[in-house]
Amino acid sequence: MNERGASFYDRLFDALLEAGIEPNATLYHWDLPLELGERGGWEHPDTPRRFADYAFACFRRYGDRVTLWASINEPAWTVLNGYVTGLHPPCKQDYQAALRAAQGLLRGHALASAACRQEVKGGRPGIVLNMARIRPATDSKADAAAAHLADGVLNRWFSDAVLLGRFPEDIRALYAERKALPEGLEETEALLKAAPPAFLGVNYYYPHYASADAPSTRFHLNITGDAAEDCLFSIRGLFRFVKNPRGRFTDWGWEIEPEGLTELLLRVHETSPGLPVYITENGIGRRETLENGTVDDGERIDFVRAHLEAAHAAIRAGAAVRGYYMWSLMDNFSWLNGYKKRYGFLFVDRDTLERTEKRSAAWFRDVAKKNGV
Repeated sequence: MNERGASFYDRLFDALLEAGIEPNATLYHWDLPLELGERGGWEHPDTPRRFADYAFACFRRYGDRVTLWASINEPAWTVLNGYVTGLHPPCKQDYQAALRAAQGLLRGHALASAACRQEVKGGRPGIVLNMARIRPATDSKADAAAAHLADGVLNRWFSDAVLLGRFPEDIRALYAERKALPEGLEETEALLKAAPPAFLGVNYYYPHYASADAPSTRFHLNITGDAAEDCLFSIRGLFRFVKNPRGRFTDWGWEIEPEGLTELLLRVHETSPGLPVYITENGIGRRETLENGTVDDGERIDFVRAHLEAAHAAIRAGAAVRGYYMWSLMDNFSWLNGYKKRYGFLFVDRDTLERTEKRSAAWFRDVAKKNGV
């Protein structure tokens, strides 16, 4: 263990607890050790066990102060962009590899969850899923079927596995037909059934609209911030995501639709009534500059307010929403956008690293103090 790095988290957890903030720690946010990556990453059958060893080490060191532990952050994003679109490491376009990696990530989650319950007194293990509400592009039966299929690929393959301990039959049949289904799926389901989550983290940014008209396979993410540049996701013969003609979008082509968050939270509630849910990521990336000692980011305030109201609508309908974590506290590094996008409540000067409160920071502090918008 790197003692310098481990000591940083000792100080961080102690400071959070002293301030009355309960830590919710994530074990894996895409930071796979190079050695494991070179051996095959999440495709390699040994990686989940190595991940469990790492989880044990974290629980033994910090389990006296941290009981909320998220195993994996956004397995669907890792799989889809690492192994389907090829936009993220390991930059593959291989459906069989994608499903092997998905299985590895879910096995790692199950093993870490079991370890948490074993090692941490009162341990509450969970996982963070990036979820999107997927609607048909039109009222046609074909688009309705495409939306259901897309939902299975992006959402249900992971959420059903975690929440129900089984993979969805329709998507399982699709992958079997395409000869992409990995071996050992029943063993993975057994591991997941034995390690039900104590909470679910939901990362939500935007919805999708699915069309059955998918004549080609195409992938593209807007990484310029040019509002005229569209994001593309299309798998030939299955589904294609299309732009909502009535939608509101960020400069990066992400639709702003708070109602989708309400629907996703209620969906989790219907699948697993009473399961605690945390909105672990939600936010808006913008181009921003410091002017007169602050950033006037009224658009962020409007965005967060609308999504908090969406969360409250889900709570009123019975969802066990326990927390909202805005992405992010301060401006940070974006995987494909570098430093072009700014997400934080705090503006970070890239040269001096000085942090300055944006207008949204003061607004959110007041919301937190009065526990309401």
